[in-house]
Amino acid sequence: MSRFPAIERALADLPAARGYLVVETERGEREYVIGPRTQPDTTPAMLDWRTSPLAEAFFRAAPGEPYELEAGERVTEGKVRERWLLQGRGTLDALIGDDVTIYRERSAPRPRPAPIQIPVPDRSAMVVLDPEQQYAVDLGDDTSLVVDGEAGVGKTLVALYRVAELSRRAESRKFRALVLVPTEGLRRLVRLLADRLRIPKLEIAVIDDWLVERAHLAFPGLPKRLSEGATAQVIAFKRHPAVRAVLDDFRGWKPPPNSELDHKLPRSRQRLLHLWGDRDRLQRVLDAADGVLPARAIAAVQSHTRIQFETTTEKQNAHVDAARLVALDGKRLDAGGRMEDAHSFDAEDVPVMFELVRRNALPVAEKLPLYDHIVIDEAQLRAPMELAAIGDALVPRGTITLAGDHRQATDETAYFAGWPAARAEVRAQRWHEVTLAVTYRSVPAIADFAKDFQVPDEPPADPAVWASRCDDGLAQAAQICWHLDTLQTRDPWRQIAVIARTPEHARRLHGELSRGLDPVLVLDGDFRFEPGVIVTTAAAVSGLEFDAVVIPDLSPAFYPTGSAELARALYVAATRARDWLWLLTPETWSPLVSASRPPRTD
Repeated sequence: MSRFPAIERALADLPAARGYLVVETERGEREYVIGPRTQPDTTPAMLDWRTSPLAEAFFRAAPGEPYELEAGERVTEGKVRERWLLQGRGTLDALIGDDVTIYRERSAPRPRPAPIQIPVPDRSAMVVLDPEQQYAVDLGDDTSLVVDGEAGVGKTLVALYRVAELSRRAESRKFRALVLVPTEGLRRLVRLLADRLRIPKLEIAVIDDWLVERAHLAFPGLPKRLSEGATAQVIAFKRHPAVRAVLDDFRGWKPPPNSELDHKLPRSRQRLLHLWGDRDRLQRVLDAADGVLPARAIAAVQSHTRIQFETTTEKQNAHVDAARLVALDGKRLDAGGRMEDAHSFDAEDVPVMFELVRRNALPVAEKLPLYDHIVIDEAQLRAPMELAAIGDALVPRGTITLAGDHRQATDETAYFAGWPAARAEVRAQRWHEVTLAVTYRSVPAIADFAKDFQVPDEPPADPAVWASRCDDGLAQAAQICWHLDTLQTRDPWRQIAVIARTPEHARRLHGELSRGLDPVLVLDGDFRFEPGVIVTTAAAVSGLEFDAVVIPDLSPAFYPTGSAELARALYVAATRARDWLWLLTPETWSPLVSASRPPRTD
């Protein structure tokens, strides 16, 4: 308690200070405060917590531990004697340490956020299916399957076991199977599981990538580039099944004879131009959508289409030296500007083109590969024409597995109308539907949080879900660094994911946590499934699982109310955790969650 008045006196003229650091150096003891900027002319000097080299010692070294800092060719060494987070604004209310909180007249032990210690899990052991799961795997060769259930019930695992079983039964003949997943990270995980199940020659692909690749085989002359600037309105319009209302217009259709542009385009792009560029056709789509699509979407689609059929700056200036057609940042000249999407097409165009093929309104250039069995993971997030395009890839009497959770059909642009409608789109004949109810991934406390988003008290009754409300971003970063470092020391085998809302949020968190940890930033799906800390996004971890999950910034700024998409992002992030979930906010809690205690009045 004696430290409280001394530190309070040192902070008298530094209201912005949020941390206190004492280090031992070869020149003696030095004290600093940690805050939002560097101020060397104050006493004690203030260090910027995000950028100051010495401030890194505050996050990385516990009291009594040495630190080593590199600044160019110079290496500075020392030892941390004290480090405290300062609670309160205007006045000092408490000093928060690694395992103690000091108040003006007393001190109290501070419980560390951490899961219960468990033995090192055996990750090489194959999962034994329960009777309900095994029944789905053992269905007849001619039966397609819907596997429904919440996160962690084993939907993807059942789908893979069924592929393995169908492959085993077909040993005497060629059997070709395809697994389609929503993310690159899940594709890598499914590959690991498939190899352990010894499924021969199983094709695994990200759904959108597979559809685009198939379109390039089917329709020569498509641009190599996908557009990057399609707005949410354009995407929603192109995915809506009401587009089908005008596609028969193109049966026997020929482009206008006086159109110079049309005669330079391949047949697939001719039809896209006259579909998305014709206001009357777009109005008929709008009418068929029965009020779901806004009238202003027509102008958005037409404007986007006009740019996609423009010639790129590089092609317009093909006579110029190629080195001069690159911007200073190494990007294309059109990148980031109005013409960014010149000579491109949208991923949402692909299902429409295959719909035209089914209506004999567009020929296919070559024979496309067909599959005996296809798995579609997170199928509730696929739009009707996307499911139909995947169904085209089945051999006659082929079967399909739709895996997903109908309760998480939160992408409004997928227009999910239930499993019967999804089954009709893929056109398989015989079906069985199973709803898995037992969660195997997450411990009960985590599964319960995912159902009601109820934030527990700190410390919680069950340490599997911990919630920490911090004073600010510095306090949040410090707590994550301090406690995850302790957890990694205790359980070096743990795979820990810090899950952000967006890629930009992930990059910021990665920079902050790199002050005290050595996290790996994963935004492109390059998951290695190794021990350590990664920083990633909710969108990237769909279908994956980790020993522990940390969700920072669970605040109104990052998780405002009224969005099914954000609720799904939080649900996906939380349900990736096996035995520990840690929620943090640097301000009030998001309105998406329910806090069981009144807000603090610092």
